[in-house]
Amino acid sequence: MIRKISVIVLLMISINSLAQDRAVGLRAGDPFGLTYKNYFTSHRAIELGLGTSSRNWHYSYYRNSFRYYNKYDNYRYVSHYVESIIYLQARYLLHYDIIVQGMEGTWQWYWGAGGEMKLAQVEYRFQDDLFPVNGIDTDVSTVFDLGPEGIIGMEYTFEDFPLTFFGEASLMIEIADRPAAMMLFGGAGVRLRF
Repeated sequence: MIRKISVIVLLMISINSLAQDRAVGLRAGDPFGLTYKNYFTSHRAIELGLGTSSRNWHYSYYRNSFRYYNKYDNYRYVSHYVESIIYLQARYLLHYDIIVQGMEGTWQWYWGAGGEMKLAQVEYRFQDDLFPVNGIDTDVSTVFDLGPEGIIGMEYTFEDFPLTFFGEASLMIEIADRPAAMMLFGGAGVRLRF
């Protein structure tokens, strides 16, 4: 375990030393959280994200997930409540300049690929199909989603102040938990470059 942590720390230090500049900020949307971006050149970057989302977002996703769990066979879904959600994202992005005559600052669009992991605690309420007189039961499940993600977005950086505004959309295709299920995400935010 110590060896794995050491390798991860060395990798992060190496990536950080290659960066031309960095940016740290907040992202609003799905997920909501912190974003860290390393720019290797003006056209290549990696981004790491840590966040959460509203318990009511992706309502139908969690409802539909109920039938994928074998432990709920012969049970009828009644409702669910999402207790907590954590997202981790890692992305490699390619940036392209948008030239606008007379505009100060830098405006770029970008696209890229990466991976996303989501952990959620979901309390399901259900009823036994064979013995409905037994009432409603509850159970807490840990939903673990993992998959590749495609991203497209735009960002604007001020010329005289190191502030960047961005907006983006992404699509994740799950390989863990519900293979081939797709989830759309979107967000906007601000980063301080240093």
